[in-house]
Order: sequence, then structure tokens, then C-alpha cells
Amino acid sequence: MTSPPQFASGPPPAPGRPKRRWWVAGIVAAWALVLAGAAVWSVRNDPPTVAEQRDIAAALPIVQRAGGFVVAAADGPGQVMEVGALSFDRDCALTPVRDGVEAAREVVVRVKDNEAPEVLESIAAKLPGDLHAAVEHNVDQTRYSLRGDAGEFVGVDAAIRDTDTTIRVRVSTGCRPLAGGVDYAPAPVPAVAGQEPDAFRDAVAALGGGTAATVIEVACPGGSGAARTVVADGVKAPADLGAALRDVAGGAVVVRAAAGEWAYRVGAVSMVVTAAEGAARVSATTGCAQ
Repeated sequence: MTSPPQFASGPPPAPGRPKRRWWVAGIVAAWALVLAGAAVWSVRNDPPTVAEQRDIAAALPIVQRAGGFVVAAADGPGQVMEVGALSFDRDCALTPVRDGVEAAREVVVRVKDNEAPEVLESIAAKLPGDLHAAVEHNVDQTRYSLRGDAGEFVGVDAAIRDTDTTIRVRVSTGCRPLAGGVDYAPAPVPAVAGQEPDAFRDAVAALGGGTAATVIEVACPGGSGAARTVVADGVKAPADLGAALRDVAGGAVVVRAAAGEWAYRVGAVSMVVTAAEGAARVSATTGCAQ
């Protein structure tokens, strides 16, 4: 006689509850150990591959080189250029507990009405191929942006509207680790004899004289000298800026003539004179093609 089937005692398993697969957990744990070991090996043996691992000292020569290329590309007979000082922004953080610093330089180009998109395209086209600079615009062609890569995570950027008359091309490092031996608050450099163009002295004199000038320099590509912006700040502003500059700007290529700002070119020299609240600022820039 066949025995009846035997059934295990106890409650049936809960419906829909998967069986535990301990071997899956073991594989996951082993793989995590492999990844952790690879990460440790990479940190000890691989070169840096992200911006946060390259400190600010390593990036500064690239900023200076890219700045020279931008200055050479931004200069032109129908536009007024000004070189900004190298600046450091300590208000950035690599992690919530690790401070960083960003270095940047701006090259400012003033243009006539309706010329900004064309000039931005021209700047991108003049930059060397290894910067991979390109200009993009929206469908309506009302917004334009320039993007370039100078290497080592140093970017070249600009963004404008089609109606803008000022283009600011910025070379920047992004947030980097601090480094010893870097002056994060460089003092203005006094101008010396021979660095002030005649057009600069004429403009300062037309406003009634002013304070001592300072100078900002950027090395030109290929070791062909330096581009230079000379600045006099705190000059007494006249009641009528245009009237004061009319004689010295006569015959110049005037790019902008507004109540508080004049921008013009005298030969190869870009001149910018701004005034507000009784004080004026005069700058003269000689580019790489002087």
C-alpha cells in the first residue's frame, strides 16, 4: 500500500516574499571591495584627472597664455579693447570643509551698435585651434555665447545679447585648491615712464590732470612683447565729459559717446573714459598688433 504524502508542519510562507539570496549579497560586497581598492591605487598612482586636483599655481601659466591669445584676437580697428587685471576669488569651496580659489582675467571689448555678434564670431575665429573656441546662438539669434578650452580645465567664455555694445571675454580656472607662493591680493603696478601713450596723457590733461597711473600687462603670443592697459583712477570729472574730450578725440574712431562714457581709438590705442559722481577713470590700451 502506498503511503500518503507527507507535508511539512508550520505556517506556509508569506505570499509574494522572495527567498533571500545570500550569494548575491556576497558578490556585491566583494565588488565593493574591488572598487575601493582600485580607488586607493588610482589616488596613489594616477595623475590628476579633474580640476579639483590641480592647484591654482598649476593653472596660472595657462590663464596667462590664454589671456594673451584673447587680447590678440579681441583687438581691431573698429573696436575698443581693455585688459582687466588678474583677479582671485576666495569665495569658493571644493567641498563643504575645503576652501578653494578661482583666478580669472577679463578682456573687455566695446563695439558699435549691432556689431557685437559679428565681433564675437571674429574673436572666436582668431583664437588658435587648440582652444577649440566656438560661438553658439539661440534660434532667434538674440543670444550668443563663446566657449573655449585652454587646457587643464581653464575655460574661455563670453555671453552677449545681439543688442549689447560690450563684450566681456573671461578666462577662468574654476575653483582650485590653494597653493603656496601665490599672491592672492596683488597690488596695482605703478606705470613707469614710457608706458603712457600720448592719447592717454592728452585725455587726462583735458580733464584737468589726475592721480598716478597704474599698468596691467599681458604677454602677447609667440613672445612678441606685451599688451598693456594704463589706468588713471580718481581723475576729477568735468560737468560735460563730451565737451572736455572733444578736442583730444577729434579725428579718432569713436565707438561710444555717452554722458558718462566715451570709448574711442586713436590709431592703435584704445581709449575708455568713464565718469560718475564727480570722479573719472581714464584707460589706454595698446594691443599686440601695435
